[in-house]
Amino acid sequence: MRARNNVNELELYGVAGTHTVVLSVDMKNKPLGLLGFAFERKDNKTGKRIWLNGQKCFHSVIADPVPGQQYPTHLHPVQSFLWKDFTVLPNNPYTYKITPVFGEPLKPEYGNSEELTITTEPYLKGKHGIYFNRGVSGSQSYIERFGETKPSLMQEPNKSLAYEWLSRGLFEGLKGFIRSAKKGQKIMGAFYEFLYEEVLLELKKASDKGVDVQIVYSGKSYKKENEDAIKHVGIEGIARLFRNNQVNEPHNKFMVICSANGRAIKVWTGSTNLSEKGVFGQCNTGHIVNDSAIAGKYLGYWNELAKNPKKADLSAAVAGLQKDLASAEIKDGITVFFSPRQSGDMLQQYANLIDGANEMVCCIYPFNIDKRFQEVFQKDKPYIRYILLDSHRKYNTFQTNDRDVEVTAGSYIKSPVDQWVRETYAGKIIYSGVDYVHNKIILIDALSAKPIVITGSVNYSETATTKNDENTLVIKGDTRVADIYFTEFVRLFDHFSFREWINENKAAFKPFLDESGKWINKYYDSEEYLSVKRKNTFKNMAIV
Repeated sequence: MRARNNVNELELYGVAGTHTVVLSVDMKNKPLGLLGFAFERKDNKTGKRIWLNGQKCFHSVIADPVPGQQYPTHLHPVQSFLWKDFTVLPNNPYTYKITPVFGEPLKPEYGNSEELTITTEPYLKGKHGIYFNRGVSGSQSYIERFGETKPSLMQEPNKSLAYEWLSRGLFEGLKGFIRSAKKGQKIMGAFYEFLYEEVLLELKKASDKGVDVQIVYSGKSYKKENEDAIKHVGIEGIARLFRNNQVNEPHNKFMVICSANGRAIKVWTGSTNLSEKGVFGQCNTGHIVNDSAIAGKYLGYWNELAKNPKKADLSAAVAGLQKDLASAEIKDGITVFFSPRQSGDMLQQYANLIDGANEMVCCIYPFNIDKRFQEVFQKDKPYIRYILLDSHRKYNTFQTNDRDVEVTAGSYIKSPVDQWVRETYAGKIIYSGVDYVHNKIILIDALSAKPIVITGSVNYSETATTKNDENTLVIKGDTRVADIYFTEFVRLFDHFSFREWINENKAAFKPFLDESGKWINKYYDSEEYLSVKRKNTFKNMAIV
C-alpha cells in the first residue's frame, strides 16, 4: 500500500509491505535549526500508541550512552528524511505522526505535526501470496533474544520461538500451502534441496489424507542428502522421481496444486530450498501465484521434469511453454520463463528492462553479476541503482563510474561498536554456505504505476539460464507485489549496508546525533545528492 500527505509544509510519503513500512519525509522549504523528526505510531486495531525509538542520542544530553540503549525520537529525533519501521504486523492499519523538532537538545521545541495512515499488506491477496523470512538471522535482535545458540540445540519453548522469529511467516506460509490441498487433489513438486524434515512430514501428512503427492528431487548435488531425508521420513513412495540427466543443477523450488481431474490451481515458487538454512537462515522468498494459467504452465513443466529428459529435449519443451520475449513484448500481468533455455537471450532482456528504467532499480544477486548486467550498471544514469550481494567475491566485482550505483553485501557486526554488540550470522547458527541473501530479485521502477518484479529460483547467470532447471516470474504492473518486494529490499539493504560500513569505520563511528544543523544539507543543497534523488523518488511515486 502507498499513501501520501503533502498538503502542508511537512510532507509525508509511505509504502507498506507485510512486515515493513518505509516512510519518506520532506519539507517544502529547507528548515533552519532542525534537530530531526519525532515519530509516533498508533496501532489502529488496538489503539496502542508508542514513540518509535532510534539508536543515536545527543552527546550534550547523554555523554556516555549505555550499550544497547534505544532512545525515544521525541527527545533524540531521527536525523534522516527516510525512516523504516520493521516491527509491524501484516494486514494492520497504522497511523504515523511525524513532528519536526527544533530548539536545543536540552530544550526541544516542536513544530507542526502531520499524520499518515497506512495499512500493511496481508500475506495473501488476489493472485499473489508473498513471504520473506527474517534473513538477518545473526542480528542484534537474535543475539538479544537467543544468544549465539543454534536453534536446533535449544530447549523448548526457546527452540520454537527462535524458529518462529527466523521464519517470519515463511515456514507457516509454506505449511499452509501444503495443507490447503484437499483429499483427492494433487501436489506436484520439484526441489533442489529436499531435506528439511518438518516440510517433508507435511507432505507425508498430505499424502496420508488422500492427496496425490509426487516430488521430483535433485539427483545431483544433493542426491544423497535428499534420499537420506526421504528415507528417514518414509516418503519413498511420493518422492521416487529424481532429475540428473544432462543438466548442471536441477535447481527448482516449486509445487503445483491440482484438482482431482488434473487441472492446475495454484503454485508455490521462489528462492526457498527445503532445508533448515533455506527456510530459517539465509534470506529467502516464497511466492504463491493463484492463477490457473500460470500454474498450468508450471504443471506442464513438471510433467517434463518427471521424465528426467535430456537437456536438449527439455529446452525444446521449455520453449514451447514460453518462448523468449523481447523486453518490450512482456505485457502487464504475470509471465513465467523456465530453464534450461536454448540461449541466454532472456538475460539480455532482463538487462534491457533495467536499462530502460526511469526512476530506480533494486537488485539482489546472491552469486555472480552477469556481464550483461555489468554493462548496464556501467552506464551513467540519473537515478539510483541499488545492488545487494551475498558477499563480495572476485567474480561479482565490477567497476562503474556512476556514483548513483550503490553496492553492498551481507555482513554482520564482528566486534562490539559502542551500543552495538557483536553479532553472529546464519553460517554459525545454522550451517555455512550462502549466509545472508539467497533471494533472486530485480525491481524496476518499484514505486511507479507500472513496476516490474522479477523473482524466482534463477540466479541470472548464463549457466542458470541455459544449463539448469529453473523458473522465473516476471510480474509487471502490480503495485501491491512491488510494494512488498521493495520494502523488504529496503530492509535488507539498510541492514547490511550499515554493517558493512561500520566494520570498515569502527574507529570513526560515534553514536551521537549532529547538533550543528548541518545534517540536513545533503537533503537540499544539490539535486545530484543520492539523498535528494531518493527523496524525490518517493515524492513522485504513483498511488493507484
